[in-house]
Amino acid sequence: MSFREKTAWFTLITILMFFGAYYGFTLTGLVPGNSWAAFHLFAVCMAGLVVAQLALNLVAASLSPKDARTPRDEREQTIHARSHILGYYVLMIGTAITLVSTHIPSHGDNHVDIIIRTVNFGVLSILTAAASVAIAQIVMYRRGA
Repeated sequence: MSFREKTAWFTLITILMFFGAYYGFTLTGLVPGNSWAAFHLFAVCMAGLVVAQLALNLVAASLSPKDARTPRDEREQTIHARSHILGYYVLMIGTAITLVSTHIPSHGDNHVDIIIRTVNFGVLSILTAAASVAIAQIVMYRRGA
């Protein structure tokens, strides 16, 4: 498995792990979505994601330093471009859903609840785009595109 495929796997796994926990806790009601506890959980998940990504990439680079330093060949550049094009479209769809969600009234929502819902949809669209890029890269590396 190449270094760049490993980084795609690391991205996918850490996103699913940390933000699966965040959305799992907030959507099930274990942590109320409009509380300071939810904000702190978000901050911990974001920091954990950054630290885990950094640590895993450093470990992968130290295990195969030659592979980590080699420039992208034509195939890897194509995989990178195609996966990011897909991620762009996923992000645009997520952004549209986020904008629409701000205009959907819900009984008993105040302005704070609407803002929190909008932020959660926005973060989810960014995470979905990043995960779709990682999945596309994994599939293309496995397929040999």
